Amino acid sequence: MGDGLARILTKQSFDPEAFIAKLAIDGEDALLDMRQKVHALNEDTAQALKKNVYKNYSQFIETAKEISILEGEMYQLSNMLTEEKSLMSSMMKLSLVSDKAMVEGPKEEKKEESPEEETRRNLAFLLEKVEGCSSVTEVPGRHLVHDTDLVEVEPETFVQIQRTHAFLLSDSLMMATWVPTRRGPMRYRFQGLYELDSLAVVNVRDAGPIKNAFKILMFPETRMYQADSAKSKRQWLDILEDTKKKKAVKDKQKKEAANRLSDQLSPSPVNSPMGEKGLPSPVFKDAPEEPVTIDTDFLQADWLEELPEDLDMLIAQRNFEGAVDSVEKVTEYLKACPKGPALKEFKARIDHRVKQLTDGLMSELQVSPERSLRGGPRAARHAVTQLIRLAKSAQACDLFLKNRSAVIRYNIRQLKFEGATTLYIRCLCTVFFSSLSDTAKEFLKAFPDHYGCYSAFVIWAKQELVSFVSIFRRQVFESKASLTTIAECVQLAKKHCAELSSIGVDMEFSLASMMDLPIQQVIEETRDQMVEGIKYRTQDELWRPLNLQNKADCDKFVAEMKALGFDVKPYVSDVCFVALTHNTVQFAKSSLTFVDDLLRLYTIELENMIALAIQTVFTAQMQQFQAALKSDKFQSERSTIVKNAQFVGEKVIGRIFTLYQQNDVTLPLQLQTVQMNFRQIK
Repeated sequence: MGDGLARILTKQSFDPEAFIAKLAIDGEDALLDMRQKVHALNEDTAQALKKNVYKNYSQFIETAKEISILEGEMYQLSNMLTEEKSLMSSMMKLSLVSDKAMVEGPKEEKKEESPEEETRRNLAFLLEKVEGCSSVTEVPGRHLVHDTDLVEVEPETFVQIQRTHAFLLSDSLMMATWVPTRRGPMRYRFQGLYELDSLAVVNVRDAGPIKNAFKILMFPETRMYQADSAKSKRQWLDILEDTKKKKAVKDKQKKEAANRLSDQLSPSPVNSPMGEKGLPSPVFKDAPEEPVTIDTDFLQADWLEELPEDLDMLIAQRNFEGAVDSVEKVTEYLKACPKGPALKEFKARIDHRVKQLTDGLMSELQVSPERSLRGGPRAARHAVTQLIRLAKSAQACDLFLKNRSAVIRYNIRQLKFEGATTLYIRCLCTVFFSSLSDTAKEFLKAFPDHYGCYSAFVIWAKQELVSFVSIFRRQVFESKASLTTIAECVQLAKKHCAELSSIGVDMEFSLASMMDLPIQQVIEETRDQMVEGIKYRTQDELWRPLNLQNKADCDKFVAEMKALGFDVKPYVSDVCFVALTHNTVQFAKSSLTFVDDLLRLYTIELENMIALAIQTVFTAQMQQFQAALKSDKFQSERSTIVKNAQFVGEKVIGRIFTLYQQNDVTLPLQLQTVQMNFRQIK
């Protein structure tokens, strides 16, 4: 039944859903029975794998013995050839025949090139003419069969794509593109290598602009190439088919030879160390000694003798936890064993399996294009734990952090920029800092007592923060957003960064230092824009009070200014007139927004710069008041000018003092000086 079930499960057309559905018709008992059979099949497969591993290991030992014997025979044969060569040299010196006659033969033979030399020459031609094909020439036995220039054509539209050069090798087809601006002997650039077994050639009839063309089917692609003549095309079709046939015959011969060699290496009385008729086999001088057997009392346990094969089976089944358990068990056991050759050999066998186990665990953490990156940091915890148990904490830490870097980049790439800068930055901060927080928490769980790895995490977090700030600057500072938008985005980033302190990761200083320079540039640009705006608006200023037409609009204006923190009732007269100009009201609103944005960007390092920027803006407005009072053009509006100056000096600057207090920031001396200057305006 086990063989029948194995044949059913290994069929290419096997449909697991249909198989289970059919079993479910018979009820729960049928499903439980099938579960037991599958479990038994799993056990049988594991035992078969274990036996195969042991069998292959035994055959490897026998093969090594035969090779050592052949090495000894080759050594003796080499000595005999050396003696024959020296004897021939001595005879030539004693010969009465002319030296020229003796040398003519070898000279003629040198003119003939052996197949091996011709293969090397062809592969050297590839290295000299094709850029990036060094790996193609490293395969032993591969040689060049045919090559010509071709033109690649689009199969659907018949438009010429590029000029190519095709190299037909003994086992594959290499395509190279032509380099128009080449330097040195390189004429082509490697494009691709395709096995002959996986491609097919299809003739294309001449029709319209397509002549002398043929298709090469390379799953899943189809490419069309055009030769320069009908003869060249026919030659390509014939040589390709002939080369494929020769390769098939050669592969068949190799397979048959391998089967014969396997039969010869199988254990038999003839291949035993005693040889035929019980006589001992010859042992040559250079043949290595047979491996030392495990003959101590400590190493004679059954589980120790089977441990290497058990480890091979566990690694093949990707049961890494079980393999690490076995390694820890044998390592602890071997500490009490006396040192000797047997122990050294056994440790070498175990160390080889440990290396294979380490490579398998590291592959679980390595990032590759085909591996999904949607898993969280917990997905890598299992492999990290096993590597730490194998004393590979440094490698585990490095691979774990690289894996998390790839996950963070993948998550950021999934974000879509839909036009609203603040919305995108909110999503970006949420994704980045939540990923950083999850990584930190998982890192503490995975490396609880490995304090040497913490410095690696700090360096990694700093590098990831640099990448985040790079994206942030590109989307916020380089997009010419307003100061209000920039302040809101910076505040979002600082808020998320501050939340990391709850898990012991404080990166606020690093974030602030990375953003100081672009923030300074934005403050300077906004300050200059406000100063220019003040000068521009004042050119057309007539210094006339606002006329709001009716009491309702006047009350609405008073309420709006009250919401901003300005009490303008003392400036209202005649029901709908306000003793403030339109430019003064606009300056009050814009300066209040400007200061509020600056305080959201506030840091100790930027304190003086923010104060100077505010001072510069208010000084520019004060100069406009002073210039208007000195002008003969506005002699009748002097009282209105003074009221506007008093409003800015008392109400607007007073409101800015309140903003400083609300943000718990020390009031700078520069603003106090500006207020005193406004009070002197009369």
